[in-house]
Amino acid sequence: MIYERGNLFLVAQSLLVVAYSTVLTTDQTAARVIAAFGLPLTFVWLYAGHRHLRYSTAVQARTAEKLPDYAATREATRQAGVRATPVIVYALPSLASIMWVVLLVIG
Repeated sequence: MIYERGNLFLVAQSLLVVAYSTVLTTDQTAARVIAAFGLPLTFVWLYAGHRHLRYSTAVQARTAEKLPDYAATREATRQAGVRATPVIVYALPSLASIMWVVLLVIG
């Protein structure tokens, strides 16, 4: 579920970037409005991802508590290093917000 929602936000962000780059050559004010809309959309993406990550982490913990096989499988397949889900939830929206801020400043 978290990946599908993230994909929808990523597509929306991509469409805004295309609209921004298309409008930038003809109307800089409209381009700034698009960038100003992209920034709050990024924060909604971050908020939704954070909430869903907390929910899914709680569900996984409860499932591992009730089902020993599930806990053993998770432990056996866990790899060292940073998990991918927090990177997707936090890094991608953070990078998008940096992009929108830069576009607002230089646009």
